[in-house]
Amino acid sequence: MKDKKINGAKRNRDIMDRAPLFVLGAFVAVICLLGGSARGDAAQLVFLRPICCLFAGYGIYRLGSQKVKGLMPLYAGIGFLASLMILQMIPLPYAIWSELPGREVVVNLDVAGGFTELWRSISLSSSRTGNSLASLIVPLAAMLLFHIYPNHRKKDLLAVIIIIAAGNAMLGILQLLGPSGGALYFYEFTNPSDAVGFFANRNHSSVFSGLSLLIISYFYAQRWQVFRFSGVYTNIFLATVYIVIFLSIIINGSRAGLLCGGIALFVGLIIFNLMPPEAARHKETRVNKIGSIIGAIAIFMFSATLILLFFVSDRLPAVSRLIESDPMSDLRTKAMPTLFEMIETYWPVGAGFGTFDKVYFIHERSELLMPSYFNQAHNDWLQILIEGGAPVALLAVVGLFWCIASVLKLFLTSKNLNHLFFWFGTMAILGIASLVDYPLRTPIFSAVTVWMVAFLFTARHNLASFGISRQS
Repeated sequence: MKDKKINGAKRNRDIMDRAPLFVLGAFVAVICLLGGSARGDAAQLVFLRPICCLFAGYGIYRLGSQKVKGLMPLYAGIGFLASLMILQMIPLPYAIWSELPGREVVVNLDVAGGFTELWRSISLSSSRTGNSLASLIVPLAAMLLFHIYPNHRKKDLLAVIIIIAAGNAMLGILQLLGPSGGALYFYEFTNPSDAVGFFANRNHSSVFSGLSLLIISYFYAQRWQVFRFSGVYTNIFLATVYIVIFLSIIINGSRAGLLCGGIALFVGLIIFNLMPPEAARHKETRVNKIGSIIGAIAIFMFSATLILLFFVSDRLPAVSRLIESDPMSDLRTKAMPTLFEMIETYWPVGAGFGTFDKVYFIHERSELLMPSYFNQAHNDWLQILIEGGAPVALLAVVGLFWCIASVLKLFLTSKNLNHLFFWFGTMAILGIASLVDYPLRTPIFSAVTVWMVAFLFTARHNLASFGISRQS
């Protein structure tokens, strides 16, 4: 009877230990299927956000069982951002609100209509700012799931990102082989003839693939295992996924993706050559050699078959796209003076999160008018200044310096140059991509970025638990 109680308690404990992994898998499935669009009116958000509330609730429920040092700055950053959005939605007396910069057009309309007694919020569109506030539930849920995940398996989150990238690349390949705008395209507003994968925008998909190449290089250099698979199977998996993702970047044809992929290849090569001596002297067994040969043959055959299928199906627009002029790039360049004018106008308190496209109409120049509209600034560094003003600029500067300081502290603690090149390479990819687009506004990218920042902030405090060795 006593043995049965002991076995029952052990089974319950095993279930509780594995529960975070199962919940993490469900969360990944949800964000991949529903979280690829940066639009605030995507129909998938109706399901995504309530489900993420459930994941966040589970994370809060399990929070007390896991102590992770270093996450407080990340919680504080999300809290500050949420507080700023709430403040932007609080109505102010008209006398105060009308003195805010950039409100002259609305004030003139109010005077003409006799609405000068209304209380108005800082945000020029409270509903859109409220939508931005609701979007924070996805990164919050991602952070809570990272928090409760077992400390000694935190590096599994990087393996999860690699798996997401592999699925994204494979889906993109299938999209090119299938009909344009077919059932494999999840969103109404998308690039219907491109390899967008889980995303609605080909640039976001390609940048995500580029980032994942760097993660694969770092993962391999650290000699980590994908979950509990042996070293040989991990190496075959990483090599296969690397080739597939690299091919997906090429066939996608995104200039931003190719640039980020090039950075990942360059930094990854440095990381590979800086592998720890004990990893470089690793002796492969006969099984490892046979597995490597089989893996190399499989990769070659898959790549050759894939390229042949693309040429047969005539679905390779990427090469011609690279040499053709891009109307959107021209528009971004021409709109740059307008963006700086908007920053100069709204910098003290911002125009309100999520309000860019509406505010842009006020400042849009007549020569840039066209049937399609400029829904985002395509430069997130400038857009956050327009929408959030000086407070969000302060948050961005503090966050950037905190990340740099965390990288330097991790390097000084571990004395491993791999960490230095990987994290600065990651920041370069995300920073450059945000200069020409807005990838971090997609739920998938926001969750993945939270996991990486959380990994960086916490790794130094417990090197062994994160699979990072302390070298002298």
